[in-house]
Parts: sequence; structure tokens; C-alpha cells
Amino acid sequence: MQRMPTDVVRIVGFKNKVHELKVTNKTGKTIDMNLRRQKNGDGVRYSIEGWPMFMQQNGIRFGETLHFGFVCSGNVMILSQVDAVNEG
Repeated sequence: MQRMPTDVVRIVGFKNKVHELKVTNKTGKTIDMNLRRQKNGDGVRYSIEGWPMFMQQNGIRFGETLHFGFVCSGNVMILSQVDAVNEG
């Protein structure tokens, strides 16, 4: 996920061009990132700056499913679970 899912953007109410976003990993370390609005055809999408580095630092592989909690009052995403890639 380098982009915030559109359902999350809608529910949370992101509308500005740039939002500050805090992402907390499973060990409790919080990293400050930016969520940046981009044109996507007739709509918009939100890109999470620094996401590839977060994945690398936390040993997350492409294709794994990540589960987050979201605290609206602080724009904090909290990683709660990582489901491994099904290699079978």
C-alpha cells in the first residue's frame, strides 16, 4: 500500500492536498509521514510518502496483508497484524 484506500480517505474525511500522518509499527515506534493528494483520472487518490521505507524497516513484503487501527484525532495508523504472503 503506497496509497491510502479510498474508503478510508472517505470515512476519515481527508480533503486537503497534504495531511500529516503518523504510522505506528507493531513494536510501538511511530514514524511521521505525509499523505499527499494526487489526481487519478476524474478522481483523486492519496499517496503515503515514505511507505517503501516503512515496509523495508519493518520487514514487510509485497503481497502481505496489513491490518491497521486508525485514530482520527491524531491521524495515527497503528499496525496491529501482518498476514504473511501465501506461498502455496
